[in-house]
Amino acid sequence: MKRLAWLLLPLTIAGCAEKPADPLFDSPMGQRITCQAVRPVQAKDALSMIPFNCGELQISASLSELRDAGWRLESVDIGNDILVENVLSTEVSITVRKVY
Repeated sequence: MKRLAWLLLPLTIAGCAEKPADPLFDSPMGQRITCQAVRPVQAKDALSMIPFNCGELQISASLSELRDAGWRLESVDIGNDILVENVLSTEVSITVRKVY
């Protein structure tokens, strides 16, 4: 029985050491990406809570989630005004950089 435990121990440790890849945390420092708001933004929307699609990382995250993962906002690009259900809205994209 002891021999079996010693044989399984390295496999158990190796399995625990592997963690799932998370592109938000695993991206290299200095990487810059552009993300698009998933829907047009309205004046009542808090920018930090809007989900953004980040195609390069193949994820969708809010500015709060990006900030928590070490990304910082570099720029905000506000597009043309559009009417969505009679409410003035605009397409928004952001550029963020990985700082830690």
